[in-house]
Amino acid sequence: MNKNILQQNYYQLFDLPQSFMLDMTALKSKMRTLQQEYHPDNFANDSELSTLALSISSYINHAYNTLLNPLTRAIYLLELAKIAVDLVHDTKFTPEFLLKQIELRESIEEAESASDIDALEEIEQQLKDEADNLVVTINQYFAVQQYNEIIELIKQLSFYDKLLQVVDRTLSNL
Repeated sequence: MNKNILQQNYYQLFDLPQSFMLDMTALKSKMRTLQQEYHPDNFANDSELSTLALSISSYINHAYNTLLNPLTRAIYLLELAKIAVDLVHDTKFTPEFLLKQIELRESIEEAESASDIDALEEIEQQLKDEADNLVVTINQYFAVQQYNEIIELIKQLSFYDKLLQVVDRTLSNL
């Protein structure tokens, strides 16, 4: 068992180029291979190796989930470039984006109050479209290493992700 796997960054772990846009098929294929190779059940007869395999398996799962999601992948890429992103405390947005946030939240609340599933699904699609557009722009900025612009877009993408979760929960509850 290769203990050094825990020292690899996520891109090295999955044998992928260190870029924002990824070959998702390659990522998923390598994930299956790594899961099979390091599954703790493979080492059930040796408690020390089983414990190590559990740690490696956890690391692999975390790396996979990070690379799978555009938001966490962007944050991770910035971390590799030694740039910190603080989504908790850095909540400043442009006035235009703040107004858009307010309008979206109001639309969600109105649709929820009316139990309007069609309106919620329309809002959900709008949020997904906005997030997809941000992902395209983030990729363009990564290509030219404009990290400050990426941070602003990551904050916006995080907002859309949170709103998508709200809409999903609301739809589930109706």
